[in-house]
Amino acid sequence: MAALGRQVLDWHRLIPLTWSLIARQTTRPGEQKRTTAFLLRKLTMVSSGGGLGESPSVEPQKYAQEPEHRTGLTQCLLEKQRTAVEREKVVSSLLDMGFSDVHVNELLSIQPGTHPQQLLDIISELILLGLNPEPVCVALKKSPQLLKLPVMHMKKRSSYLRKLGLGEGKLKRVLYCCPEIFTMRQRDIESIVGVLKEKCLFTVKQVTEILHRCPCVLREDPGELEYKFQVRIPGGV
Repeated sequence: MAALGRQVLDWHRLIPLTWSLIARQTTRPGEQKRTTAFLLRKLTMVSSGGGLGESPSVEPQKYAQEPEHRTGLTQCLLEKQRTAVEREKVVSSLLDMGFSDVHVNELLSIQPGTHPQQLLDIISELILLGLNPEPVCVALKKSPQLLKLPVMHMKKRSSYLRKLGLGEGKLKRVLYCCPEIFTMRQRDIESIVGVLKEKCLFTVKQVTEILHRCPCVLREDPGELEYKFQVRIPGGV
């Protein structure tokens, strides 16, 4: 109680000093009014236990987001929205191709990080080669790295396989036994095909049948392949 009384007395002592200060430092009515209002605020702070120093500046909210952060967050949300829309379109396209809901869920879970359009492009190339939905699912689950292939690489390899006669459904067995036919180097496939044609003297049709019935021949060493086909039945394989 005594401390409160001393604080009140100090405050009353400041009043005459304040008006004296106003009289000395202000000559214009407008300035005097502004100075009076300023000092009254200071005196109010003193009566509340504060000092006559400058009032603390208002700090910005700690959780206020910077413009750059807000922009990044907006872009992230827009990207997620676009991905969701693209995913919905891909699901619709897969269903139109004949894939069941179970197939679609399996395909989307093989490589969760795969972009939906990338998934659709790879599957479309396999379908164009004559594969049905079930073999496509089996092949991709067995060899998920196919989903990481560049689309242009997939198109070129598909075109080459068509030239070898491995289209119109004949690719099903090849993918079951040797799914790496899409990931192995082009020159390695050409070496095998070259040995079968030039060393073993098989016709183009016979080479197609060999690749179709025995796709594991693609894993053979080209230097040893000739000796494994030294005996063959004329007109057949």
